[in-house]
Amino acid sequence: MEGSIKQALLEAASFLKKKDVAFPRQESEAILAFLLGRDKLYLYAHGEEKITKEIRAAYREMLQRRSEGIPLSYLTGKKEFMGLDFCVNESVLIPRPETEHLVEAVIEWSNRFFEQQGGEISLQILDLGTGCGNIAVSLAYYLPYAFVTGVDLDKKALELARQNASDLGVAERTKFLCGNYWEPLSSEMQKFTIIASNPPYVPRGDLPFLSPEVKHEPRLALNGGFDGLDAYREIFGRLHEFIGVPGLLALEIGENQAEGVIEISARCDFLEKIDIIKDYAGIERILLFESKAKLNSSR
Repeated sequence: MEGSIKQALLEAASFLKKKDVAFPRQESEAILAFLLGRDKLYLYAHGEEKITKEIRAAYREMLQRRSEGIPLSYLTGKKEFMGLDFCVNESVLIPRPETEHLVEAVIEWSNRFFEQQGGEISLQILDLGTGCGNIAVSLAYYLPYAFVTGVDLDKKALELARQNASDLGVAERTKFLCGNYWEPLSSEMQKFTIIASNPPYVPRGDLPFLSPEVKHEPRLALNGGFDGLDAYREIFGRLHEFIGVPGLLALEIGENQAEGVIEISARCDFLEKIDIIKDYAGIERILLFESKAKLNSSR
């Protein structure tokens, strides 16, 4: 690998292309920009600049790890989501662009609800399975009147979520609890106006066939049980204890799972499905429900 930025990028892109890495040029640029502490525009503006021996060695190492299927975000420790930079590591699922549809839908509903209430509210939001906190922290960031609670079973994930909340300036309006779904919450506490979740939804039998990159991500955040719907059964099972009226339930779902999740939701006769949102690939990805009736029963 030669000494200039331009030559290093050419060789790196060629190497990743031979290893069948998608978007080899873009990923080569992202890795070198990360190592140099610069943005990609810098690479083009300073193509003839020499890079040090130490940077070249680190670049080779990261390119090799990328060629072995380790996701780019785990190598750089960063992932952009909703225009914000989140710290990530191998203890959390890497935020996906399709999950932005969930956050955008919640923000739209929240702002409408806020206006209907005359701006005299502080919104209580719950994020089940928060991971790195990308949903919870984004909602707190873009909804200054919201207080967000994130729940996750993994303590390392919660450490990362707290770090992201602090880095993005919303630590005072977020809190993170350790436990499985509803376990760390008391049904005596104040109801949540909004409950959001991107739970594990990959059917167990599909896990061996995931892409090499996804296989590096935590199974706990992927395994949805036999049919991929175990998490939704957990969520709807005690939803009536925690959601307020009116309230919003926003769920991310897997491909071809809308019908199954809606069927599970039928046990909650206080819910009304209000929307199904498709992702960029045209797949039904987000389910939205509103709580409409008194929460005194659950089938």
